[in-house]
Order: sequence, then structure tokens, then C-alpha cells
Amino acid sequence: MLNRDIYQLDPLQNRLANNGVAEVKDDLSVQALNTLRYELETFVCDGEYAKGMDLILGSYLRNLTTDHEQPGVWISGFFGSGKSHLAKMLRTLWVDQRFPDGVSARHIARLPESVSDHLKELSNQAQRYGGLHAASGTLGAGANNNVRLALLGILFKSADLPEQYHLARFVLWLKHKGYLDLVRQRVEEEGENWERELDDLFVSPIIARALLESDPTLASDVKGVRVLLKEQFPQVTDVTNDQMVKAIYDALQRDDKFPLSLIVLDEVQQYVGTDAERAYLVQEVVETCCKHKAFGNRLLFVSTGQNALSGMPNLQRLMGRFQVTVMLKDTDVESVIRKVILQKKESARAELQAVLTRQLGEISRHLRGTKVEYHQDDEKVMLADYPVLPVRRRFWERVLRIVDTTGTVSQLRNQLKVIHEAAKATAEYELGHVVPGDFIYGQIAPNLLQTGVISRESYDTIAHLSAGDADQQLQSRLLALILLIGKLPTDPVADCGVRATADMLADLLVEDLNHGKDELRARVPRQLEVLAKEGHVMAMQTSAGVEYRLQTQESAQWYDTFRQQEADLRGNLQRVDNQRVDLLHAFIKKQLGQVRLSQGVSNVARPITPCFDSELPKDAAQKIYLWVQDGWSTSEASFHAEARGANPDLPTIYLFIPARNRSELTNAIIAQKAADLTLELRGVPSTEAGTDARKAMETRLRDADKQVELLLKEIFSGVQVLQAGGAEAQGNSVAACIEKAAQASMVRLYREFDLADNVHWGKVYDRARKDGGQNALEALGYNGEPEKQPVCAAILKFIGAAKKGSEIRDTFSAAPYGWPQDAIDGALFALVAAGVLRASDSADKPLGAQSLDRQKLTQTTFRPETITIRPVDLIKVRGLLNAVGITCQTNEEQQKLPELISLARTLHNAAGGDAPAPARPDASLIDAIAKESGNSQLKLVIDHKDELKPLLDAWRAQGDKLQQRRNDWQLLQTLLRLSKGLAFHEKLHTEVEAIKANRSLLAEPSPLESLTDGTIGQLREAINHHVKACQTEYGLRLAELEADSHWQQLDAARRQLILERRQLAEQPSVSLVSREDVIDSLESCSLEQWSDRTASLAARFEAARQDAVKLLQPKVQHVPLPKRTFENEAQLRQWLAEVEASLLAKLAEGPVMV
Repeated sequence: MLNRDIYQLDPLQNRLANNGVAEVKDDLSVQALNTLRYELETFVCDGEYAKGMDLILGSYLRNLTTDHEQPGVWISGFFGSGKSHLAKMLRTLWVDQRFPDGVSARHIARLPESVSDHLKELSNQAQRYGGLHAASGTLGAGANNNVRLALLGILFKSADLPEQYHLARFVLWLKHKGYLDLVRQRVEEEGENWERELDDLFVSPIIARALLESDPTLASDVKGVRVLLKEQFPQVTDVTNDQMVKAIYDALQRDDKFPLSLIVLDEVQQYVGTDAERAYLVQEVVETCCKHKAFGNRLLFVSTGQNALSGMPNLQRLMGRFQVTVMLKDTDVESVIRKVILQKKESARAELQAVLTRQLGEISRHLRGTKVEYHQDDEKVMLADYPVLPVRRRFWERVLRIVDTTGTVSQLRNQLKVIHEAAKATAEYELGHVVPGDFIYGQIAPNLLQTGVISRESYDTIAHLSAGDADQQLQSRLLALILLIGKLPTDPVADCGVRATADMLADLLVEDLNHGKDELRARVPRQLEVLAKEGHVMAMQTSAGVEYRLQTQESAQWYDTFRQQEADLRGNLQRVDNQRVDLLHAFIKKQLGQVRLSQGVSNVARPITPCFDSELPKDAAQKIYLWVQDGWSTSEASFHAEARGANPDLPTIYLFIPARNRSELTNAIIAQKAADLTLELRGVPSTEAGTDARKAMETRLRDADKQVELLLKEIFSGVQVLQAGGAEAQGNSVAACIEKAAQASMVRLYREFDLADNVHWGKVYDRARKDGGQNALEALGYNGEPEKQPVCAAILKFIGAAKKGSEIRDTFSAAPYGWPQDAIDGALFALVAAGVLRASDSADKPLGAQSLDRQKLTQTTFRPETITIRPVDLIKVRGLLNAVGITCQTNEEQQKLPELISLARTLHNAAGGDAPAPARPDASLIDAIAKESGNSQLKLVIDHKDELKPLLDAWRAQGDKLQQRRNDWQLLQTLLRLSKGLAFHEKLHTEVEAIKANRSLLAEPSPLESLTDGTIGQLREAINHHVKACQTEYGLRLAELEADSHWQQLDAARRQLILERRQLAEQPSVSLVSREDVIDSLESCSLEQWSDRTASLAARFEAARQDAVKLLQPKVQHVPLPKRTFENEAQLRQWLAEVEASLLAKLAEGPVMV
């Protein structure tokens, strides 16, 4: 099977009627209508397009029935996202544009039900007013800076008027006076073109004479008429707002009613630009039209631009006018491509899927280890995207993001064209032949050369080699890929990991998945060596392996500078040693930054302080220090002796960095520093070749950074972390070792912490302040006497006779306690509330628990008193039930669960079914819940509450979608039945059976849409063919009847009576506008019946003729002629004699009719 055989539309025969570019203008030429029909047939009204269409129409219809003015619509999105296409489709569907074959726009485009409903309501509302009207165009194509005249030009053209203001006013005056037909007729009688003559209005003798003929009182002669025209309809450079409004009303009104009108202004942002005056004029014109009472609220403005109105200061002034915003995104572009270009035949899916599955090993190895590598989700779109592999699509996207500086290729229009060209390029190859990664170069190379992204030298070299033998062609393709890969960013954030190595280049060059892959992979390294020897590329040893870059004179100069800096650094190793020390310390600090040390359930943060000095600080017993030593400044034996000789109670952590990879680290630091200095010395170049050389050096710097980082990781893999006393801390990383040691040091330092480790001390504080009394400590689950609670007891013991709050906090927040402040303050407030402690302020004024300010606690003095005295889970169940639409009150949880199970069963059954529907989804969770009862059932629901709602939502959505598709399936079955006996029936039957066998009713894109639309079109053509044949036969027979002498003797009433009796009063006709019309037509009269009707017309018209004869000559005799087969002249003459004798005998009795 060839690639071309798998597509719904053969790429070699299918063409992009508009080359992917939607032009928003009023053009009804044959070519424009053909393009418009193609755009309607391929309009993918999904995603943002469907939401936008629904929002625009819904907003307009809601405001139409109110007194509110219509808010304008602003459609925005990235350049080429389909803004103009959406606007053009809206304009076409608004007026339901009809085509020569009688089909209308709304019956061609596949629209969501909500959009179709809005359009039907729009037509219903239009019957109350002056119908529907739409105009579209760009202001930039109008009268320069004059927005009013530009807008009027667009509206005049849509109303079939001249675009120039004075000419349009003249034609409107002719219509009003009733002179238009006569004047135009006189111009055409003179052999002149009406539009051309109208352009010469002031000097046209024909128009002047015709006006005098229409109204002799206008002037005395032609000259006077010309003067009058110049005075009455002068050329203008501007009009007032009132003149604009009157001109719009006069041009569009129908019987003094203003129609429901849409005005589409495309690329308004491009027109406005940075010109504040233009922005103001657009705002003024739109505001004037929307508020004027002449239009009511029937006029809607829709404008487009790349940015949202709030995105540019110059557009913000338009926000008040365009309040309905539609933001298009790039998420729908792939859907458009898959439906318009790449949609596969349902009957070919199985064979294509088998090829892709068989070659999945090859596909999954491409660009492995990069950010664009194969992942399992690719299998969901691989068949839809074929022949473009997902890995290569992502590679193209990364390349285009960098090299497509103008945004040209990234536009939807050009993405369609590129994919279409890719499908054509692979169409004649066997299944399994995919688009190579270098294909994109051929599509964008001229644009890259024009924009200066690539040099003329590189462009010519690649072009020259591509015209050579097989090896040179491979060299050309390699250079193209090396060039593109060289443009990709390599900084840590944007680096996708793709490098121009032999393996990755071969991954991108593989075309035939079935054959020749190994041979290609063997040829690539050999041709790279040839390119290196000829000076076209330069090989660089990097962390990714041997990487290739394009070689230029500029890159050689940069390389010389780099070597000079390397030599200078090797002559001054002290600079390198300082750099190493900085790197070691920075690495340790980075590792330390990953450690989050907290103690207990209270999560009290504990700091770790790094120390790189030769001796420990004096306060080492009060803090957790990380003391760092390295093998360049001390020996490992000395380090161990120091740690083992320390006091085991000391919280200090000892860390030793071994002096591994001394020379390798020195070399890597030198390379890193030399690359950095080279970049600094050479600066930012102005040429493209210089830019590429700088990028290569930046890559070298990043590789050196990675090498240094790799060596440091290897060095730190040998780091030893000890605690005071010599116990070693083990872990999977330096940070893990530090954290483990720090945990132990934390326990050593804060050995009394566990007494106060409770997260509810904050609640104790709150209760003590609000409630008072001994119940505050109940928040901890403690019901005893407050003074005997361990924390309270320790604080009471410390207070003794009296202590300041600051002293209490300082003591118990430091070692050996380290208690949370909530615990210290909560205990103090609880003791005060219980009357165990007495608090007083700095003036010795007594304070109670409610009047004690926590912020002034440090200034408060505390003295002992001498005299002392789960429903949560059910809430979650109720929340789940209410969320899925089951009303549940408190204590109804258990009795509502059967409703939940019943709802789940219903949704589950609706989410699948018999073929072609997919099998029903897994319902094991619902089955498990149904098997349980009582609290066990509740527990299971609680455990899976986060799964149940998404599960039911997914089933509900799939069921709704399946119901819609079932309606489409029934329609397709009807079409299959009606097409029986036609040439395309067998092919249609094959596709329908394939859908059923594959159970692909819910497949995306829908396999039903194109089959339904195509079959409707073919049936419409067949019906039209039979109807036209019948009409032709009718016309011929009617002409024969009207030529009959007897028929001509009858008056019109008697003729009509005979025709009605013979059912010949009207010419056969049929309406085929909608698909329902086509089906109803075939149900009421099949194609065979049409043929019978055509064949019977001769006999029916003959019967009508005989009826006419009988009316004129009641006694006329009908004589049938004998039937005979003649073999010679003698037999013919004998028959003629018999007929003559028979007719003469009858004539004797009266008139004869044969």
C-alpha cells in the first residue's frame, strides 16, 4: 500500500484552495466562491473556534432583545492562528451564503449544535427586521487615514454600490428617484461599461443625456447637468459622523427597515499600529455607529488583531468598544491539520497501525535522551500525525521557534502548506516511508536567507551538494541539519538536548522505517569525516560526544583566542586554585541549601551554619556547625583524628572533601575560564557567521560547566560526613548525609524538645485568651492540673519567684529545649488563665489572659500564684454526593449511596455499547462499592472520593458524545441504504464496515463526518442529474404539444385543465439545499422512479394531445397502427397499403387520430 492510499483526500490531488490564507473581503466571483466553499468544507469549528462563534452569536442575540447597545467583538491570537478565517466564516454563516448549486453555507460547514441554534435564531429574528446583511474588509485598503470613508467603502461594496462616497451617493439618489434602470440601460445601449462610465460621472455625456431624458427639468442641456452633478455630488476627502450614519442607513435599509448587520474589520491592530490618532478615529467611528438610534442595536462590529486589547497601550482605548473578546490559541492548529490534510481512511487505519507498531523500536530510539524524545503519549497521535513523526514535529517546533524570526512559517496558513507538501513528498512511497527531519530546511531556507538567519555561503554550499551524487546529497542533508541544530539554544533553561552528533543526525535522516536504516547509519559518520576534511564542519569533543558545527573563517579566529586564554591560565595556576576553592565552597553551600532541617511534629526550623575556617568557632556547643575541610589543604588522617577526638555531645558536623581528579578538575576549570574570557574579549559580533561562532563558544562554555559539575559530583561522591566523636553519617547524596548528621546533632543540641512537641499549642493560646480556665490545655488532650503538665511544670520551675517574658522565651527557645514559641506562649497563657501564674506589665499593673498582649509578652513579668484551683469524613461524603448532583443533608449519607451507585451504573452503561461504539469502561470500583454495606461502604467511598467525581464526569462526557455520534451513525446508515446500486456504494459500505469492526465511533477526528458530507454531495449530484434529464424531456414534450394545431385552438383555461389532469402543469423540480432535503427527496422519489417519470412524459403528453383533439372533435376515432418488422422494401410497401386502406375506411365514418 502506498502512502497516498491511506488518506481521506489524496495529497497529490487535493489542493489547498486558498493556500492556507483566509482573505476577509466581499468577493463573489466564481474563483472566490470556490475558495469560500472549500474553506467552509474544511472549517474545523472545534475548541476556541467553536467557543468564539458561540460567544459572538450568543452575545448579539441576547442584546438584540434588550435596550443595550451591541458590544463590539475583538478576535485576537498569535500571527496566523486563524483570526481572519474565523471572521470570514462568521461573515459567511451570518448571511447563509448560497452557492450556484443551491446549497447554503450553513449546510456545508459542520457546526456544533449551539452555533447552529444561534444561527437559526438569527434568521428568525431577521424576519422582524430588514433581513440579514454582512460586510467585511480591511481599513488599510480604504481611504488612507480617513476611517469614516474607509468604513463606508467597505459597506458600499457589500451593498453593490461604488466604493467612492460621491459615486455611491449618486447611485442611491438614482434608486430613490427611480432613474437607475433607465440611466444604466442607456449607458449599456451605447456599448459602455456601467462601472467605468460611472467613474467618469462628471464628464459622461451618456449619463447626462439619460438624466435629461428621465427628468427634463434638471437642466436645459447636457452641460447644465454636468454642472449640477459636480455641485450635488462633489468629491470629498472626509465626511461628518452624521453624513456617515445617513450613508450607511441609506445603503443598507430595506423598505425603511435596518437589517441585522455584521461589519468585520480585519487586522485592525495592524492598521492602528502605534498611531494614537488612528486608534482614536476607530474608537469614535465604532462608538458613533453603535450608539446611533437609526441602527437600534442591530449593528455588530467584529475586529481582529494579534494582541489582546489590554496587551498594547495604543489598543487599550478600544476596550470600552470591544467588550466581547475571543482569544485564539495554538492548541487547535494540530486538530485543523489532522482533519484538513492528514485524516486517514478508516479502512487503512489497521494496516498503518500495524506498520507503526512493528517499527516502534526504531521510532522510540530517535533523539533519545533529549527533551523532544519519544514518550508513550506519542502513540495516541502517531497515526493521526503520520507521515510526520511526533519526535520530528517537536524538533521542527524547536527549530522554527528560533530561526523563524518573522513568524511566517509558524502561522497556521504555512503550517498547513508545509504539512501538505510533506504529505505530497511521501505520497508515492510505500507505507512506512516518513518525512525526514531535514525536510523543513527546504521549506524555510529561502526565508532564512532573506532574513539573514543563514549566510549566503552556507546556503550555496548546501544547494551545490544537493545537486551532486548520492554521497553529496547526503552531505547536503547533513549540513542542513547541522545548521539547524546549531541554531538551537543550549542554555540550561531552553536546551532541548539535541546535538549534531552522528547518531542524532542519523535519527533525523531515517526515511524508510522498513528498509535501509542500518546502511544509512553506517554512511553518516563516513560523510561527516569527508565534510570535516573539506573544511565544511568542525568536530568538537563535548559531553554529548563528538559534535559537529559548521566551519567558517570567523569560527577559526574565535578558536585561536580560546587557545591563547588556555595558555595564559596554565601559566598562572593560582587563579585556577582560587577558582577551585570558590567552586568547592559554592557546591557545599548549594548542597546545604537543599537541606531543610526541622524538628518534631511542630516542624521547628533548625539552621545549619557552614564554616570553612581552619578552626571551629567558640560557640560550637550552642549551634549546629558544618565544618568543611578538603584534601588540598589537610590530610584525611588529620580530619578523622579531629572528629574522633571531639566531645560526643558536641552538635558539630565534620565534612571532608577528598582531592580526587586533581588534574582533570584543573583542566576543566581552565577550559571553563578560557571560554568565558573568550566570550568577554570577542564581544557581540555583528555578522551572522560571528554570531554562529559565538554560539559555538557559548556551547563550549556550557560543556565545560557541565564537565566541572560532573567532576565535582564525582569528588563529592567521596565526601565523608562525621559527627563529633567519629560516627559516620550515610546517605545517597552529600545533602542527605548532611541532613542525617544534622538530625542527630539536632537531637544532641535540643534534647528536651520532645516535652513541648505538639502542634496544638496555638489552640491552647486561643482558648486561654477566649475561654479562660483550666480547659485551655484540653486542646493537647491533657485533662490534669495545669501546673503538672510537663511544659508548664518546667516553666514554673524556671520562673521561681519571678521572671520576665523575654527571659522565659530566651531560655526555652535555646538549647537544650528549643521549644516552639507557640508552646512557650501557650503554656504561659494557660497558666495565667488557670490562675497558676500572675502577670503584670512594666508598671506592675495586673493582667489577665484576655488582656495580656502577646506582642508585649517579653516586657511582662510572671510570678506564681499562692492560691490555685470525627464528623469530617461525613462532610466529605456529602460534598461528593452534592457535587455529582445528588442532594444530601446531614445524616442522609448512608441512605443516599444507592442513588450514587444507580447514577454511576446509568452513566457507565451510556458510555459504551455494541459496535461501532467502544466497549463500556471498567466499572470495578463501582462494583466494589455496591458489594459493601453500612460503614464499610461509606469507608470505601471516602477512600476513593477523589476518583469518583472525575470518573463519573468522564463517563457522562463520553456518553453525551456517544449519543451525538449515534445520531451521525444512523444518518450514515440511511445514506448507505439510499446509495445502494450507485457506483460509490461498495466503497462507502467498506468504510462503514471498517468503522463497525474497529468500534471507532468515538475516534478523533470523527470518521463519520467526511463520509457523510461526501455521500450527501454524491447523492445530490445524482438527483440533480436525473431531475435535469426529466426537466429537459419535459421541455421538449411541452414544446411539441404547444406546436400541435389542435392544442393551439384551446384557450388557456382548458389547456391548464388538461395539464393538471395529466399532472403536467408544472416542470419537475426539487429542493436540495440541506442534507435533510436530499434524504427526503430520495425517500419520496428514488433515482429509478425519476427515470420512470422521465420515460413516462412522452405518453402523458401524447394523452394530453389526444384530450385536446377529443375536446375539439368529440367523434374522432383513434386508430392504432399495426406493429410489424420489416426485412425489405416490399414488406414496407405492403404495410403502407394496409394502413392506407384501414384509415380510408375509418375516414368514411368520421375524423381519425393516430
